[in-house]
Amino acid sequence: MNSTHQQPKFPKVQNVYFLATWVMLLLSILMYGLGYLFVKSVTAAPEILLYLATVLLYYHIPHFIFGIGSLIYYMRKVRKVIKNSKIYKTVIGILVSPISIIICYIGILLLGLSSCAG
Repeated sequence: MNSTHQQPKFPKVQNVYFLATWVMLLLSILMYGLGYLFVKSVTAAPEILLYLATVLLYYHIPHFIFGIGSLIYYMRKVRKVIKNSKIYKTVIGILVSPISIIICYIGILLLGLSSCAG
Protein backbone atom coordinates (compact mmCIF):
# COMPACT_ATOMS: atom_id res chain seq x y z
CA MET A 1 0.00 0.00 0.00
CA ASN A 2 1.53 3.32 -0.96
CA SER A 3 1.44 6.41 1.22
CA THR A 4 -0.77 8.42 -1.13
CA HIS A 5 -3.61 5.92 -0.61
CA GLN A 6 -3.70 6.49 3.16
CA GLN A 7 -3.34 10.27 3.19
CA PRO A 8 -6.97 11.15 2.31
CA LYS A 9 -8.00 9.48 5.60
CA PHE A 10 -6.16 12.15 7.58
CA PRO A 11 -8.78 14.94 7.11
CA LYS A 12 -11.55 12.52 8.14
CA VAL A 13 -9.66 11.50 11.27
CA GLN A 14 -9.00 15.17 12.01
CA ASN A 15 -12.74 15.93 11.76
CA VAL A 16 -13.62 13.08 14.13
CA TYR A 17 -10.93 14.25 16.58
CA PHE A 18 -12.29 17.80 16.41
CA LEU A 19 -15.85 16.61 17.03
CA ALA A 20 -14.71 14.42 19.94
CA THR A 21 -12.92 17.42 21.46
CA TRP A 22 -16.09 19.51 21.48
CA VAL A 23 -18.23 16.66 22.79
CA MET A 24 -15.77 16.12 25.63
CA LEU A 25 -15.74 19.84 26.42
CA LEU A 26 -19.54 19.93 26.53
CA LEU A 27 -19.65 16.83 28.75
CA SER A 28 -17.06 18.39 31.06
CA ILE A 29 -19.16 21.56 31.32
CA LEU A 30 -22.20 19.36 32.01
CA MET A 31 -20.35 17.55 34.82
CA TYR A 32 -19.27 20.90 36.26
CA GLY A 33 -22.82 22.23 36.09
CA LEU A 34 -24.29 19.11 37.68
CA GLY A 35 -21.66 19.20 40.42
CA TYR A 36 -22.48 22.84 41.10
CA LEU A 37 -26.21 22.10 41.23
CA PHE A 38 -25.79 19.15 43.60
CA VAL A 39 -23.54 21.17 45.93
CA LYS A 40 -25.93 24.13 45.92
CA SER A 41 -28.96 21.92 46.59
CA VAL A 42 -27.09 20.07 49.37
CA THR A 43 -27.99 16.77 47.73
CA ALA A 44 -25.64 13.84 47.24
CA ALA A 45 -24.85 13.18 43.59
CA PRO A 46 -25.48 9.62 42.36
CA GLU A 47 -22.31 7.54 42.38
CA ILE A 48 -22.77 6.62 38.73
CA LEU A 49 -22.48 10.30 37.83
CA LEU A 50 -19.18 10.56 39.68
CA TYR A 51 -18.00 7.38 37.97
CA LEU A 52 -18.93 8.70 34.50
CA ALA A 53 -17.17 12.00 35.18
CA THR A 54 -14.05 10.11 36.23
CA VAL A 55 -14.13 8.00 33.06
CA LEU A 56 -14.47 11.20 31.04
CA LEU A 57 -11.49 12.68 32.85
CA TYR A 58 -9.32 9.66 32.11
CA TYR A 59 -10.40 9.61 28.47
CA HIS A 60 -8.87 13.07 28.05
CA ILE A 61 -5.37 11.60 28.41
CA PRO A 62 -5.38 9.34 25.31
CA HIS A 63 -7.33 12.01 23.43
CA PHE A 64 -4.62 14.59 24.11
CA ILE A 65 -1.81 12.13 23.30
CA PHE A 66 -3.55 11.19 20.03
CA GLY A 67 -3.72 14.88 19.13
CA ILE A 68 0.02 15.33 19.70
CA GLY A 69 0.73 12.17 17.70
CA SER A 70 -1.54 13.37 14.91
CA LEU A 71 0.28 16.70 14.81
CA ILE A 72 3.64 14.92 14.55
CA TYR A 73 2.28 12.61 11.85
CA TYR A 74 1.02 15.62 9.91
CA MET A 75 4.38 17.38 10.11
CA ARG A 76 6.34 14.31 9.00
CA LYS A 77 4.11 12.68 6.37
CA VAL A 78 0.90 14.45 5.38
CA ARG A 79 2.24 17.94 4.80
CA LYS A 80 4.68 16.65 2.18
CA VAL A 81 2.01 14.71 0.25
CA ILE A 82 -1.06 16.95 0.51
CA LYS A 83 0.14 20.51 -0.01
CA ASN A 84 -3.11 22.37 0.73
CA SER A 85 -4.04 20.45 3.89
CA LYS A 86 -4.64 22.28 7.14
CA ILE A 87 -4.07 21.10 10.71
CA TYR A 88 -6.00 23.77 12.61
CA LYS A 89 -8.69 21.39 13.90
CA THR A 90 -6.11 19.19 15.56
CA VAL A 91 -4.29 22.20 17.02
CA ILE A 92 -7.57 23.56 18.42
CA GLY A 93 -8.30 20.13 19.89
CA ILE A 94 -4.89 20.02 21.56
CA LEU A 95 -5.39 23.50 23.02
CA VAL A 96 -8.98 22.88 24.20
CA SER A 97 -8.23 19.52 25.85
CA PRO A 98 -6.39 20.92 28.92
CA ILE A 99 -9.21 23.41 29.48
CA SER A 100 -11.72 20.58 29.29
CA ILE A 101 -9.62 18.53 31.73
CA ILE A 102 -9.64 21.36 34.27
CA ILE A 103 -13.40 21.86 33.95
CA CYS A 104 -14.03 18.12 34.30
CA TYR A 105 -11.72 17.88 37.31
CA ILE A 106 -13.53 20.72 39.08
CA GLY A 107 -16.83 18.99 38.24
CA ILE A 108 -15.55 15.78 39.85
CA LEU A 109 -14.51 17.70 42.94
CA LEU A 110 -17.95 19.30 43.19
CA LEU A 111 -19.70 15.97 42.64
CA GLY A 112 -17.49 14.44 45.33
CA LEU A 113 -18.20 17.29 47.72
CA SER A 114 -21.92 16.84 47.21
CA SER A 115 -21.64 13.31 48.59
CA CYS A 116 -20.81 14.86 51.97
CA ALA A 117 -24.41 16.10 52.06
CA GLY A 118 -25.85 12.62 52.18
